[in-house]
Amino acid sequence: MIPGRRTGKGRVHLTAGSAHDCRPLPKRTAQEGDVCRSLRLPHRRSPVPDLTPPDVLDFQNVSKTYPGQPRPALNDLTLRVPRGSRTGVIGRSGAGKSTLVRLISGLETPDAGRLLVRGDALGPATRAAHQARTGLVFQQFNLLAQRTVLRNVTLPLELRGVPRARRDALAREHLDLVGLGEYAGRYPAQLSGGQKQRVGIARALVTAPDLLLADEATSALDPETSAGILNLLLDLQRERDLTLVIVTHQLEVVRAVTTHVAVLDAGQLVETGETAAVLRAPRHAATRALLDAHRPQVPLAPDETLRRVTLPDLNPDTLAALARAGARIVQAEPHPQGLDVWIAAPAASPEWAVLA
Repeated sequence: MIPGRRTGKGRVHLTAGSAHDCRPLPKRTAQEGDVCRSLRLPHRRSPVPDLTPPDVLDFQNVSKTYPGQPRPALNDLTLRVPRGSRTGVIGRSGAGKSTLVRLISGLETPDAGRLLVRGDALGPATRAAHQARTGLVFQQFNLLAQRTVLRNVTLPLELRGVPRARRDALAREHLDLVGLGEYAGRYPAQLSGGQKQRVGIARALVTAPDLLLADEATSALDPETSAGILNLLLDLQRERDLTLVIVTHQLEVVRAVTTHVAVLDAGQLVETGETAAVLRAPRHAATRALLDAHRPQVPLAPDETLRRVTLPDLNPDTLAALARAGARIVQAEPHPQGLDVWIAAPAASPEWAVLA
């Protein structure tokens, strides 16, 4: 400690280092204390750590072009997938969905930009760890015909060197989870399409991933079976706090289970946001085209126009507004975000803007 040196006439000369030594001393005068406090260095608080978990996936200006192709399969894609979300990626054929799947699964690398996975850049040093925490559910099931259901589910555990007793126990547990515990000894040829996909889901989850990627998981199934698979995925996502990414061309899948949606068109991300908001008020023509693909074929009067609106419900106020507009409901499709309602009404109706 190097205290200030007292000089004549009450002045204080601070020697080197005294600005850092502002502890009260028994003989320090009030004037000395004022000078010392005026020279005190500002107090620096330790930064509060940010405990918010990073997004599971963070695409930053990612582009990917395949050799011999005239345009990028994905071009300058920026997209974030929050932890614990259910994100649907939708687009027409050729929109870039398959390339996105291959990038997420680590089978391809970007030509430009970067992909962060759980806050870390995906690259050769992090790819294996990312793949170990990612479960994949495929469109065509990808089951091995010569293996039983049980042995199909144990396959990823075998590749990791898990002892047989442990992997058999985990496989049976997950077959019970998807409702196929009694099918462990059967072969894929003895299963229906929906049962095959349930085996695929059990196989994807047996390694305890925190990210589940479903690539057109219901497009090969009939509507009733698809609904069962989607309900199963929804239940599992909630129970296990998974982040679920569903890649699909089916709008009904996006409506049924997702919290967020990303719309791809010709390799570009054209619209993204919370599912309810995007479906209620689509901004891009590609999104509107996907919604209009379900346009009913009905005869219209010469002065009528057919429009689709997404409503929370058909309450009395809404029905009264429709009556004032001279409108008629052509078709109503309920879904978790509300109702998609097709309405035929005079184009010049003053109530039309309110409904649309």
